[in-house]
Parts: sequence; structure tokens; C-alpha cells
Amino acid sequence: MLLVLSLALNSWILACVQAATPAIISPANGTRVAPGAPFAFKYQSTADYAVSSYNYTVVLYTEQPKFFADSLDYAAGYTFGQFDVPNYPAVPYAHHPAPPYFIMPDFSQRPGGWGVGASISNATFYLAVFEEYSNGKPRVGRRISLSINNIVYNGTDRDEEYLPFCLE
Repeated sequence: MLLVLSLALNSWILACVQAATPAIISPANGTRVAPGAPFAFKYQSTADYAVSSYNYTVVLYTEQPKFFADSLDYAAGYTFGQFDVPNYPAVPYAHHPAPPYFIMPDFSQRPGGWGVGASISNATFYLAVFEEYSNGKPRVGRRISLSINNIVYNGTDRDEEYLPFCLE
């Protein structure tokens, strides 16, 4: 009887396991990235025991979105792409894994068409990851998580600790 109770308790504990906390591991908050430079990218998916991840989209916002409503000028930025992680049974094998690094766009360059570039330094940008997942709890549609890290685009300010020390 004790063995049956122990097995039931272990099954209950496993059923209560929460999903991994989605997070952008790198770049870390405050990372400085120059235009055209590669930067490391690593994302911790919510996929875990009893949680299925379907895909995630990586977007760099160059300004915070204004509000959530129809808008011709909702936000500005760049989309790095949509990726997936291997997790059974949703995505047994990743078909579109994220690369280990991205290249920071040079926003001073013309993007083509009617687009015109603009220069900016020491700007706070927002790297966002939207992940679609399900956890076995009823919901109309997939759940969507949002993870955000701030980065400094074209950082030119030097921290005080790196400034040359001068004696007069």
C-alpha cells in the first residue's frame, strides 16, 4: 500500500511541474551592440515536461510599441525571424533552429524601396521574443509568452571605470 501511495504522489508531483521560464539568455540586458556587428543569441524556451512549444519569433524594437490597437505606425524595428526548438511531441526535431548569433542591422543604411536610413547612437532598443506554446490547460488558441531584454545600439558612451585617469 505504501508503494502505491508513493507512486501516486510521485505522479502528482510530476503533473504539477511548471513550464520552464522563457528568457533571453543572451544578449544580456544592457549589452552594447554596434551596427553590422554579430551578437550572441540564446533563448530559453518554455518547452518542458507537459508543455509544448511550437515556435518563437524574435523582433528588435527600436522604440517601444505605443499601444495595442490598429495603427499605421505601431512601432519600428526589425524581425530576425521565426524559429523552433526540439520538444516532444510538438516539434520532435527542430526544423528552423535559431542561429547562435544575429547580425545587428545598420539602420543608417537604406533598407531598399522607399525606405530611408537614420543614424542614432546610445539608443535603448528592445529585443523581444514571442513564443507560442500549450500546457494542457484548455484555452482558445495557443498561449503566447513575451520575453524582453534591453540592448544599447551603437553605444559610444564609455563607462566611468574605463575613462583614462588623469592627475593634475
